[in-house]
Amino acid sequence: MRRRSMTIAFVATLLVGAANGCSEDEGSTVDAGRGGGAAPHSGSGGSVPVVAPTAGSATTAGAAATAGAAATAGSGGNSGASGPVASSEACSGLPIDLSGEASASGGAAAAGASALGDGDEACNGVSVEAEAVPVDVLVMMDRSQSMGLAVKGGTMTRWDALHDAVRSFTADLGAAEIRAGIGFFSLSGGGDDAKDCNPEAYAEPRVPIGLISDVGPELVAAMDGVKPGGLTPTVPALQGAISYARSWAQDNPGRATLVVLVTDGFPTQCENDPDQISQAARAGYESAEHIRTFVIGVGDVAKFNLDNYARAGGTNKAYLTDAGDVTSTFVDALSNITNRALACEYQLPAPPYDMKLDPEKVQVVYTPASGGSEEVPSISSLAACAKNPNGGWYYDNPDQPAKITVCPCTCARFQAGRVDVRLGCKPRLGLR
Repeated sequence: MRRRSMTIAFVATLLVGAANGCSEDEGSTVDAGRGGGAAPHSGSGGSVPVVAPTAGSATTAGAAATAGAAATAGSGGNSGASGPVASSEACSGLPIDLSGEASASGGAAAAGASALGDGDEACNGVSVEAEAVPVDVLVMMDRSQSMGLAVKGGTMTRWDALHDAVRSFTADLGAAEIRAGIGFFSLSGGGDDAKDCNPEAYAEPRVPIGLISDVGPELVAAMDGVKPGGLTPTVPALQGAISYARSWAQDNPGRATLVVLVTDGFPTQCENDPDQISQAARAGYESAEHIRTFVIGVGDVAKFNLDNYARAGGTNKAYLTDAGDVTSTFVDALSNITNRALACEYQLPAPPYDMKLDPEKVQVVYTPASGGSEEVPSISSLAACAKNPNGGWYYDNPDQPAKITVCPCTCARFQAGRVDVRLGCKPRLGLR
């Protein structure tokens, strides 16, 4: 067979913002509208330096982005959060020349390329389209007494604003094929620890995940039947939501299940330490089902803690609704989270015709809208992400791989552009 570069390609226009873990400079915002385009990374061809960026700010859902704004990466030492999620910022892959020669000119990039392998290899085959993994969503919504407070500058309560947002979101024809469910905390609405502190109770959502075209009216009715009241048992609520999400994911292979935590304040019941929330989110993200936790803050919330929860849950930044326009900015946040395939997980394409898949000969290449192509190193697991300044990708099951997952900092890098999965090509290896 004539030798030629084998590219398994899919082109994905990815949204900017917390949904793909992309960071902004302090004070910048994102376009959170349904179907909005991503602002491309700026860049040029040639070498891509190894970067370890600094932490950024929370995302404000629904605010307009400055044209061309994109995540920026700092330099210097790795300032990532504790645990396997090394950084909340985007990290560059290794420069690559798709004609067959790896480019590694210049200081840090050259050192990284040398450490990570022998470079690109020619490979044989035909192009096969690959697809990102679709998502299912469980919303775990705070209904504590503070949700009965009026929104800034108006008479509508936070709860009424969220109720209107859920009604608007589910009525949108563009959401009909989204799968979603909803649960609430506290359960008692009155500070009853026996009911409110049991994680298993939250593992049975008020409306189980289903197609919004089917369960949309049930989601709205569920909010009709709940009024603000009680304290804020966030830890058991998130633990229960993740438990349900893991079970759902096991029963729905080929999809990714997300938890969306909606809250307006600190935990005030059961476990009151915010770090316990981060630990619950991290446990879901590090589980075999790889459950990500998105966070939407409503009202006067502790922004720093919300970002910590999101980082621990693999989504890097919290969405913050606009205090004066909770309804539309909440809808925008849900749209960003649900109206896209998950940018961090991809189906491993089946090899075409009689070609046999060799799991040790698979490459992942990212080509930004502006700039040269980058190879994402192959690593062993999520835990190895913290060791690799150029990010990485790993299999869901090394023995029988079906999905490819990329590190959080790599996921943050994937904005406008395309990602190629190349079969028959030996990857450059990251630290194992």
